[in-house]
Amino acid sequence: MTDAHFQKLLDEVTQSFDRGDYRSATTALKQLWKLQPENAWVQLYRGKLYEVGGNLTQASATYKTLLKAVPIPKVMAQARQGLDRVAHLEQEQRSREIALSISSPDQQQDGLLILESISSDIRTQASQALGQIMGIDPYSARMHLPNRGWRIYRMGKVGEMKLYGQQMQAQGIPAFWIPTTQLTEPKLFQVQAILADEPKVELLCTNPQGKTGVISFTWAEVTQAVKGRLPILDRVLEFDPLRREISRRSRKEEVRDYALVIDLHLKSRNCMFRFCDRTYQFDQGVDFTPDVPLAQTVTRSQWNGINDWITSELTQKIIWDEFNAFKETAIEFPHLLKTIDPGFYLPGQDPGQDNSRSNPSFHLYSLLAFCR
Repeated sequence: MTDAHFQKLLDEVTQSFDRGDYRSATTALKQLWKLQPENAWVQLYRGKLYEVGGNLTQASATYKTLLKAVPIPKVMAQARQGLDRVAHLEQEQRSREIALSISSPDQQQDGLLILESISSDIRTQASQALGQIMGIDPYSARMHLPNRGWRIYRMGKVGEMKLYGQQMQAQGIPAFWIPTTQLTEPKLFQVQAILADEPKVELLCTNPQGKTGVISFTWAEVTQAVKGRLPILDRVLEFDPLRREISRRSRKEEVRDYALVIDLHLKSRNCMFRFCDRTYQFDQGVDFTPDVPLAQTVTRSQWNGINDWITSELTQKIIWDEFNAFKETAIEFPHLLKTIDPGFYLPGQDPGQDNSRSNPSFHLYSLLAFCR
């Protein structure tokens, strides 16, 4: 084929696009693609066909390839214009999808979108997919993907969170969403002591209203468990001799110790039982260190006995134990944490101060596991 004939076909494509006759443009472009698929103008018009056909992902990829590989000013200018149009179309498409997703009243309540950890071998692919879904660059998207545990990614109308979550799942990105109203449904019982460990478990518990009583259950009813370490902070006075007298002293929070917490979930009863080594009454109920006189045991040894007992009974059940990773993202949502009543505080904690934020973070983590 002569250069003149090639140019004639290319002119036909240009004129067809000007008229909006994309069928004729497609016919001529197919011939050009067979002859010179590497030609920059052929690739540019191929990208435009993707664009008008609604294949925005492929159109964007084609324009980006041209910008990287083709040093022709006119082609590069049109490729940049094409990218701008695609970005605008994608934004319009997202807006329509969001409007549709929250059109019903039950989808307008608040919800959370949670990202789960993703393996390193698909991290690059996942970051590109997340960037495409959320309209951000792949590098920024990669920073949001957790290496371990869960990450609270976004809070908004649950219909919108569901839309994004479904799109992520379709691209192999593990995620789930939940209405915040579900976070208030499970009842929390604080365990004071284990009165019996077989054939049924009997617990001395305090209910949400502060009343104490005995509750029994079988291990078959336990669906899963959640474990966590909650830092106990203390304010210490610092002295700086290099500063002026009036500002030599300042208070700083330091981790003094950790409280160990275990939640047992019983979904059929819509409740959870919380064990904490700082509030458990070790002088009552079952002794899990029978070989050592009670007077000689320490709290940690007794707690380890309870922890080992629970773990041994749940070998076939899920135990969520990546709270520390989750907490680092939860504290980025202080307004959310203020709405979470953790049900308990440790000695020295002030519910109105930041040193208690681990409690609502752990309670939120446990609630998400319960509702997941």
